[in-house]
Amino acid sequence: MADPGRSDGPAATALRERDRFAQILVLFGRHGLKGLAARLGVGAAREEPLENARPEAVVALLRDIGPVAVKFGQILAMRSDLLEPEWVDALSRLQDRVPPLAFDVVRPLIEEAIGGPIESCFSHFDEKAIAAASIAQVHAATLLDGRDVIVKVRRPGIERIVDADLRILRRLARIAERRIPEIARLKPDELLRHFAESLDREMDLSAEARASDSIGAFLKDMGVRTARFDWELSGRRVNIQQRLRGVPATDLEAARRRNLDLTALASTYAQAVLRMIVINGHFHADPHPGNVFFLDDGTLGLIDFGAVGTLLPRRRQELVRLGLAIASEDTGGVVDILMLWAGDPDVDRIRLEEALAELIDRFSNVLLEQIDLGDIFQRVFTLLREFHLALPPDLALVLRTLLTAEGFVRRIDPTFDIARELAPLARDLMRERTSPARLRGEAGKLLAALGRAALSTPSLVGQIEKVARTGSITVTLAPRDLERLRAGLGASRANAQLYPAAFGISAAIVFASEPLLAALLALLSVGLAISDWVRRR
Repeated sequence: MADPGRSDGPAATALRERDRFAQILVLFGRHGLKGLAARLGVGAAREEPLENARPEAVVALLRDIGPVAVKFGQILAMRSDLLEPEWVDALSRLQDRVPPLAFDVVRPLIEEAIGGPIESCFSHFDEKAIAAASIAQVHAATLLDGRDVIVKVRRPGIERIVDADLRILRRLARIAERRIPEIARLKPDELLRHFAESLDREMDLSAEARASDSIGAFLKDMGVRTARFDWELSGRRVNIQQRLRGVPATDLEAARRRNLDLTALASTYAQAVLRMIVINGHFHADPHPGNVFFLDDGTLGLIDFGAVGTLLPRRRQELVRLGLAIASEDTGGVVDILMLWAGDPDVDRIRLEEALAELIDRFSNVLLEQIDLGDIFQRVFTLLREFHLALPPDLALVLRTLLTAEGFVRRIDPTFDIARELAPLARDLMRERTSPARLRGEAGKLLAALGRAALSTPSLVGQIEKVARTGSITVTLAPRDLERLRAGLGASRANAQLYPAAFGISAAIVFASEPLLAALLALLSVGLAISDWVRRR
């Protein structure tokens, strides 16, 4: 993300970075965080425990470092699975708001993007920005053909600022991972890498236009509209989009005065968010009321697709498996998914299963319309923190989006019935999973797996013959896997995986004396393995 307007060499860049790093160290001291700086190995003060760092001081530090640090703090505020509530509350107060630049500063950027003077494309252009943030600011305008539009223009020089501060923050993150165990478990460098990728997309204003078009096409049949973009005039640094007219969702009183059906709009909004995530896999990641309009034609409008999330098919399948495991009260299956997401850490699996069983039992007899997603998520986050299980960044974004949506619909309609929204979604999801195209795809995968198994048969038979001849079997187990085996002896999920292995080993043992029995045991082993594979799919 180099700034084309700069031609400084590597030496000058390194010098600026050293100067910037020194400025940040001064800010640590200004906010009473010299002890934290010492623990990072970049300060001369006496080291202090991490607990001595007050959330309010760290928030003030991030605010003073600048827009990149503020945005990263906002990302951290989503991570209730990593941070205690007092940290999340403090970080949630960070606001990405800056004074707008004077119009004389941004006018040349706009004219360069449209290829001529403003008057050549616009009959009216409001020089006063209607909103401004660290990356861009927006102006209202009218095109020559009479269409009202919003013009978003990226702040000049922001690439250089973002690039420099990201390098410094990642440097601090790597130091923290090496020196501070409490921070290492948060994987700050991985968080910053994911943050850098999302920030890079946000810097490209044409990416917002593409996301709005793509997601808008998915939502149009649900009574949800997104702004259309003028592609001839839009690019990385400037985009021009349709101005949607209606009541801002932040003004519910105005909506009630117009006698809008808020219950129906809440249902439309909830269906839109859920289906974007579960069915489409590409979703608006910041659907707060400020980005929602109740339009004059009675439909719903979504704006500002600068923040979007993507849920790959593999991850969506994992979510479905998690839902099925919860529904069947299969705590072992729930643990399998959580461990997969957390990178397979070393945890007390038995205690984790007991905690999950208690949590599932707590909500299993609650009527769906009485379910409070916020309460469920907070309990889940507490459990994840207790066992040091971190969610992947894409799933953390999904949970943040769901919490935002749930809070909004409860504001619109306190009696909002989540069961009414989940039932049709579940039907569509099952229809998708059992569609002919999907079944053909799964059958193809199964045939490919059986083909691979068939190709391995000569080697497998050779191994069986060797076992029968020597009477010995070499088994290698890592200590952690042995503990898991012990822990899972009573779990149906573990047993389902043990039976095929047990029958296969038995077949090898009796092969020399009872070949027919060995063949039957081998067939049974393969059948159980395929059955377990299909069940898990």
